[in-house]
Amino acid sequence: MAWHTARPRPASHRMDTFEKLIEEFRRFPGIGPRQARRFVYYLLNQDAGARSRIAACIAGLSSEIKQCLFCMRFFKNGSVDLCKVCAHTGTDKSLLLVVEKDTDADNIEKTGAYRGRFFVLGGSIPVLDEEPAKKIRARKLISRVESAAAEGLGEVILAMSVNPEGENTRQYVEKILEPIAKKLRIKITTLGRGLSTGTELEYSDADTLQNALKNRG
Repeated sequence: MAWHTARPRPASHRMDTFEKLIEEFRRFPGIGPRQARRFVYYLLNQDAGARSRIAACIAGLSSEIKQCLFCMRFFKNGSVDLCKVCAHTGTDKSLLLVVEKDTDADNIEKTGAYRGRFFVLGGSIPVLDEEPAKKIRARKLISRVESAAAEGLGEVILAMSVNPEGENTRQYVEKILEPIAKKLRIKITTLGRGLSTGTELEYSDADTLQNALKNRG
């Protein structure tokens, strides 16, 4: 009797929709394979209308949300290229606060304690990373500091999370900005230590952020 072994999948085998969606969810911050799989099963358990609404919302991100040309924050406005903070005439252009992600800027803005402009790095730099410049918007930051200097920029505030990656990111950003800051006489400061070690700005309360801004140096 002849035995037939299962034929191996060809190297070019492409994942089906279920597997592709799991892989896409795994790209989300803090989401592992088990959670990603649960998300897919959740969608499968919804009716077709619910899935269509979710798909429409995702598609709408491309058509309704823009990225500010100066600070790189995402905002909803189809007629201008600058977010409301960068476009507002009352914004203090002598201050530029550098954060890792949009949610950090949102949290600081809600405190009402900061009236300057922002710049979103788009991420943080893992410790011992060999190509740090590729992890954040390093070149764009330098460009924004140079252009903002002509508008009266006097201080760049580095507002990173108080954890190893945040500290590593702060040190790298400070290093690349030092030459231009010295040349243009711009002060570089960091948030005060009102923030506990291990804290992410996204989850810090308003009072803590206000104290950290007040005690920066």
